[in-house]
Amino acid sequence: MKQQLNISVLGCGWLGLPLAEALVLSGCKVQGSTTSPEKLEILRNKGIDPYLVHFSKESAPDLNGLLICDVLIVAVPPSGRTPQGEQNYRQMADHLSDKIPGTQLEKIIFISSTSVYPESNSVITESEIAQPETSGGRLLKEVEDQFLSVPGKSVIVLRLAGLVGPERHPGRFFKGKKGIPNGLAPVNLIHRDDVIGIIERIIQDDSTAGVYNACSPSHPSKSDFYRLAAATLGEPVPEFIPEKGNWKIISGKRVNDELNYRFIYPDIERWLKEMAV
Repeated sequence: MKQQLNISVLGCGWLGLPLAEALVLSGCKVQGSTTSPEKLEILRNKGIDPYLVHFSKESAPDLNGLLICDVLIVAVPPSGRTPQGEQNYRQMADHLSDKIPGTQLEKIIFISSTSVYPESNSVITESEIAQPETSGGRLLKEVEDQFLSVPGKSVIVLRLAGLVGPERHPGRFFKGKKGIPNGLAPVNLIHRDDVIGIIERIIQDDSTAGVYNACSPSHPSKSDFYRLAAATLGEPVPEFIPEKGNWKIISGKRVNDELNYRFIYPDIERWLKEMAV
């Protein structure tokens, strides 16, 4: 890779914007996209070259500027909860996979989710076959495959566990609810700062390719974690049924073995306790 990288972040939202900021601070030239005209000035003030990008059936955006880069990070959240959202997301994948082969960019990092894995009552590494059980998971897997089949590029799919961090405190997820099932099942979560750190490591390593899981190495039970999370915020503590139905534990074996990444928040419960101090 070049000494000063030119990186494009498609989707400067809750994850993409602080990622782009971190890349600017590390000395990269960063371009970023948003769907909001009001956000263009915010990106510009943070040292990010801004682009207004919106995918829809009616029109395809001009991505020529964004695709002049060394690394493209696709951090657009899946929007398959409605037929229109799913259609727009597929249109994004179709447009990018059509345009990318003709560019000089070297590496694509597609942000996906561990929701592509089934609740298999087992520890899941990257070698596990993804068999999504939800429509959102199936959409993500199809788009993953589409990016992985782009010829002539180094393609990385980063499957994220549940995201926590600023503005996403888990104490609000179940506050005050009762009779929540599967309380003894393990949780699979990761802090946003660790996601950014892993992405930076992937960018730096020229040998990265294929699928990586990103998940905190700690997996407390759903009941223990979310009760603690609510208590740290002073919210009503949720009540869980003490049962263990279907579950999975996401293992980031490749992140550990190949990237040798050291987690900022390896103990997700300790992070909650530190926030409460």
